[in-house]
Amino acid sequence: MKLSSKSALILGLSSIAVIASEYSSPIENVEVYKTELSTLSIQNLSSEKVEIDLYGENFNLDSASGIKFECSGYEKLELQIKNNDHEYFEVPCKSRVVITESFTNQYVQGE
Repeated sequence: MKLSSKSALILGLSSIAVIASEYSSPIENVEVYKTELSTLSIQNLSSEKVEIDLYGENFNLDSASGIKFECSGYEKLELQIKNNDHEYFEVPCKSRVVITESFTNQYVQGE
């Protein structure tokens, strides 16, 4: 019994790892996870204030804060992290975007 419980735990953890890496982000220290919720959630775990643009609607996220965006009628949304050298990327509506503790804005003004 103990062996099968450990096997089930390992398989379960492997499945979680596959789901977690299913979506990728072009921005370093920004992770995207699949969810079953009808909302897109964005969490800022970094120490920086982050400005997010979702289809022209801007949101300012203080450190250790987040938002939920109701995206009924959409499958994917264009997300841009302002003050960053990357234009935008698409995220599925049923996902969670996590700006990790290691995130820093890459854009240097004047370049």
